[in-house]
Amino acid sequence: MDYEYIFEDVIVKESNAPRFLLNGEEVDIWDNRFQKYHSKSVVDYIREKLLEYEKKKIDLFPEIVGKKAEKEMVKTALLSGSNILFKGRKGYGKTTFSKAIAKLLPEKILAIKGCKIHDDPTRPVCFSCKRKILEKNEVELTFIPRKWIRIAGDPMMTTRQLIGGISIQKIKEGYDLDHPEVFTPGRVLKAHRGIAYFDELGAIPSALQTLLHELIEEKQITTPEGDIVPMKIDIIAIASTNPANYKGVADIKEPLLDRMEQIDIGPPETIDEEIEIGLRNMNLKRGPVIPEWHLKILAGTVRCMRSKKCRHANRIEVEPSCRATIKLFDHVRASAMRNMRESVMFKDYGDNFENVKLALKSRIGLDYEEEITKDEVIVSVLNDTIDLVCSEIYALIPRDVFKPMIDEIANLKVIDVYKSLENGYVSAFAATLCKSDAELLSAVEITLEAIARCTGLLERKGVGIYEYTGYNRQ
Repeated sequence: MDYEYIFEDVIVKESNAPRFLLNGEEVDIWDNRFQKYHSKSVVDYIREKLLEYEKKKIDLFPEIVGKKAEKEMVKTALLSGSNILFKGRKGYGKTTFSKAIAKLLPEKILAIKGCKIHDDPTRPVCFSCKRKILEKNEVELTFIPRKWIRIAGDPMMTTRQLIGGISIQKIKEGYDLDHPEVFTPGRVLKAHRGIAYFDELGAIPSALQTLLHELIEEKQITTPEGDIVPMKIDIIAIASTNPANYKGVADIKEPLLDRMEQIDIGPPETIDEEIEIGLRNMNLKRGPVIPEWHLKILAGTVRCMRSKKCRHANRIEVEPSCRATIKLFDHVRASAMRNMRESVMFKDYGDNFENVKLALKSRIGLDYEEEITKDEVIVSVLNDTIDLVCSEIYALIPRDVFKPMIDEIANLKVIDVYKSLENGYVSAFAATLCKSDAELLSAVEITLEAIARCTGLLERKGVGIYEYTGYNRQ
């Protein structure tokens, strides 16, 4: 059989269409109920949604905390039909951004049933679907959800994994168009009519990056054997890469870079943004309260490790990302949950800060760990951050309340915040720090910790146990 027409562009109109069936029933896909689910390109769908949201002044990317300038650049790039390269260190939201872009696509679209790449019934590009449309009287359709396909960068990736197995020769030999030796789509082709997210683009071998030049520019592929495969793949390519000086980062070929708009993605600008990202992305969405002071301590520790002003900053080669903040929040909440507490306390950091180390040790790198260990760096930076937050709490204690508060503590001599909470000046001040009753015990603890660290009038004898010393370092 002559299959030459299979390699021509096929455009289906109402006048030349076969009967389309959906769930066994004939449907008119040009009816208002179905028109929005076919015939448009990925760029068209995203452009329409973007303009609709802009007109209504709706935030296109509510998942992204802060990053106002970056959002504006993304919108401009998408409106102009561009592909995007997000550049930045790990854990700063590159993948989240790409998923947010995918949400601009319709929740579902119509596709030819059984198609390996979910072809549009009015613009089929795969060989098998072209034959169905041109030769059959009835063509079954189905709805598919929006597509976001991750293509992880791998220096060992093969052409078959990235593009797929496509053999023009097998077609000429008479193989059926659905035969696996004729056409088995790789991950790029599976992204047809959706978003292809190249996670660490530079890690894809240079020879395969060359194939992507043509795919992004011409929407088609030339196989390594030199065969041009006239499959107009409809995707928007979103890619990510780490900075050039980042450990293990491979180069992206300049011709490929020339076909993408680079948008730099950095860490959260403020601690409030850092905390918001951490809370939004926690695995433990519900559970014991994490009071504001603990949020500041944990997020502040991560931010301190990124700061060049931080103690040991010159020793930290790999900085912790927002994932460290997320896991710190998760770990302390998990500890409080296991111990049936209503609110996170210092005990949930671990007796020797084990839970903090758990979240940070795999997410930082030191230059020479033989001279100083990760544990030592974590404890040192954490204590610096606790000092900072405690100084803020201490500054809030009214001066006319401070003396009677200390007298009250002196009379008690030893306070175990986990066993007893006495009504008085300490608890009254602690209550002013709370957003809910559940935080009161934790507020008493941070108040005592602040007095201990800022005055020396108290000494911590264990987690949650404070003894009056009467010695004032000031």
